[in-house]
Amino acid sequence: MGTTQRHLVNLDMLLTDIEMLDASEYGGQAHIRLFKEIQRTLEGLDMAAQQETVSSFQKAVIHAGLAGPLEDKRMPGIFRRLIGNVLEYWEAHTKAEHILNSQFDGNADKRLELLQVKSIKAKSQFKTVARAMGRTDYQHFIEALGLNHEDWQWPA
Repeated sequence: MGTTQRHLVNLDMLLTDIEMLDASEYGGQAHIRLFKEIQRTLEGLDMAAQQETVSSFQKAVIHAGLAGPLEDKRMPGIFRRLIGNVLEYWEAHTKAEHILNSQFDGNADKRLELLQVKSIKAKSQFKTVARAMGRTDYQHFIEALGLNHEDWQWPA
């Protein structure tokens, strides 16, 4: 089995694990762990895809059953970037919530403001790339990664 095929099989198994997560686990440790593993797998897939022709990559993706989300050779890199934005948003959001739930000290306002800016920036970058993907590819992405949450939904 080729390197590309191995990465696709690993990705398919990780996406299945995400499907099995309960909605209450959105943004939790298990979701974050799976996202980081998917990000590593996508990095390997992106590198392996560079050695593939467009046709051979599409055949491998179809054979792996991932034709919807990954039809284009560029998608692994795009997905990896979007996942990075989601992880950055979750990290900043979690840290900001921790500050809000703990006692404020003299620097808490500044830290909170910086985290909120970081969170907004990550979400804005995500939104820019997501809109450039097109509605169909974006739907494949959010469904495959369990992001059917209000944080990642926008009016057309």
